[in-house]
This record gives sequence, C-alpha cells and structure tokens, in this order.
Amino acid sequence: MAQPPRSLHSLPPEGAGQHASGGRAHADSNLLTIRNLAVDFNGLPAVDRINLDVAQGEVVGVVGESGSGKSVTMMALMGLIDAPGKVTADEVTFNGKNLLKASAKERRKIIGKDIAMVFQDALTSLNPSYTVGYQIKEVLKLHEGLRGGALDKRALELLDQVGIPDPKGRIGSFPHQMSGGMNQRVMIAMAIACNPKLLIADEPTTALDVTIQAQIMELLIKLQKERGMALVLISHDLAVVSEVAQRVAVMYAGEVIETNRVPDIFAAPHHPYTEALLAAIPEHNVGAVRLAALPGMVPGRDDRPKGCLFAPRCKYVVDDCMKARPALAPMQGHAEVARVRCIKPLNLSGDANVHTHGGAR
Repeated sequence: MAQPPRSLHSLPPEGAGQHASGGRAHADSNLLTIRNLAVDFNGLPAVDRINLDVAQGEVVGVVGESGSGKSVTMMALMGLIDAPGKVTADEVTFNGKNLLKASAKERRKIIGKDIAMVFQDALTSLNPSYTVGYQIKEVLKLHEGLRGGALDKRALELLDQVGIPDPKGRIGSFPHQMSGGMNQRVMIAMAIACNPKLLIADEPTTALDVTIQAQIMELLIKLQKERGMALVLISHDLAVVSEVAQRVAVMYAGEVIETNRVPDIFAAPHHPYTEALLAAIPEHNVGAVRLAALPGMVPGRDDRPKGCLFAPRCKYVVDDCMKARPALAPMQGHAEVARVRCIKPLNLSGDANVHTHGGAR
C-alpha cells in the first residue's frame, strides 16, 4: 500500500506522475529527483511543495527575487536547515539512492562528495582561522582518504585548475589575504575536489565586480563541461542563466511558478511574474525614464493569500485568481518541459503581446 505523503501542508501533493520542474520523461533517468519538498519555519512555508528533476550533465537555472526560496531549497537538499526549520518531502532520490531513507552516515558520504555546493559569499563561507590549503585538504582527507604527498599534490592541482596563480605560494594563505575572486575560486576548488556528480552554485558571483563575475561563470561552465557534472545555478542574473542553462525554474514565495527550456522561457514567458522579471532587465528599458519595476513584496507568513500567491501583485488578476491555489500544470501544445502555475497563462497563441486574462495590452 502506498504511504501517505509526508507534507507540512493540507494542500494535495502536486506532480503525481509528473516532473513539474522539468517534465523529463523518465524519473529513473534523472540524477536528482525531488518531489513535494517543503521547508517550514514556525509556520512560514519558505519552500512549498517543490518538484525538481536534474539529469546527468544538465545545467538547470533557478531564478526569482530574494525571499522566493531558491537557496533554502538547495540547503534543504544538502541537509543544512537547522531548527526551527522543518523539512519534509515525498521523495528525494540522488543517483538511484533514496536520501530520505539514508542514514546520517550514508548521507555524509554523498553530501560534499557527490553533491557539492558553492555559496554566495566565499569570505564568510571559508574559515578565517585556517589557510585555504588546509581547508581544501580537509575535504580530500575526509572524502578521498588522501594523505601525505598525494594530498599536497592534489590540493595544488585543484588550485591550478580553478585559475589561482602561483598555487604553491597561495596554498598557505588565509582567506583575508586573498581577494573576493580568489576566495570564490578556492570555494570552487573545494566543491570540485571529489569530482561531484552534481554541483549547486548559489549566486556564485554576487559579491564580485563585473569582470571577475564573468571569469567565475566561465570557470564554472568550463569545469561543468570538462567533468560532465550536472549544475544547478541559482541566480538573479537572467542574462547569465539564458546563456548557460538548458532549463529554467522560476520561483516565487516558495513555489516553482514556471518551468521551461531555454530560450523558450525568455522568448515567451507564460507566467506574469516571469514576464515582470524579464521586463525589469535594463536592456529591455532602453530609452525609458525609469526601469520597469514590480510593485509590492513577496508574501510573508501572515499575508499569504488563499489563491494564487502572486495575485496581489499581478496586473492581470481576476476574481478566480483569489479563490484557489493553481497547480503547476503542463502547457498543452508546448514542449513537455513547459509548466506554469497560472489559471490563464500568457502567450498561449505565441504572441508576446496577448494575455488571455484581458486580451490585447
């Protein structure tokens, strides 16, 4: 007999038999499968029934404004949610292994080795009391069992692979003695040290200047292609995501509200929120007096509407939007990966200037 869903919420589980964030044909072909993942902080659903599939070697972009649940979703996968946070899910499978049933010891063999993460701010992620070489070697000793000369050699190789000049001179440096870009390269070296199958990059260029941002992104994609890693890229930069990802999941208020392949999602967004994100890109506001902006804020614990969570900010809202929470449903007549959480999606006709809520704009 099937087990009842382990969910924090009374809403029925989504995506039964579906692959809501990617629409991939066979779950057993995925490297990572997540079903109905929820993270709750004292009644605030920071992540609400997330479904996510990632195939081997695939690059998936996760976008959305601050507070949409992007980072929390990945931290839940990594086991980094502390009390009072509560994590539940119907399924979390990685490389054929059920992580929900895995013991703490079994999870430690996977997290940090087969699944690795690069965090936003390298300077706060690295331990200031230890040299960068010591911290890289700790990963290698724990997961690879390296010691002595082999350990030293591998640490130097990793620094060289991520573009650190003079690895021998830098391996004894402390994080505060290195630039932000250098520290981020050290974080990447630690993440790829054990040849992970899945690399999660959480806003890896946030604290860096534009030139260094481009270098770090180029490095990540180069390593992803060379090693055949799957990459989940969390980013506010839609331009970067459009260049490197094969699929995109757009998040809002803890939910995935649209998924589609690149470039379709950028050419013809189906959710009003995705349309608003794209409209705010500076390149789309050339000649305008002010940048396009989305009024309002992401709903908190005490102001989440009964219906569509985006309804209070949506310029296309109608009464039906306020009655019930829409499901993340497939788009008939579109690619299998196209799914949207909206009762009347945009661009059904392929005309970017038509919305079925109100006709021509």
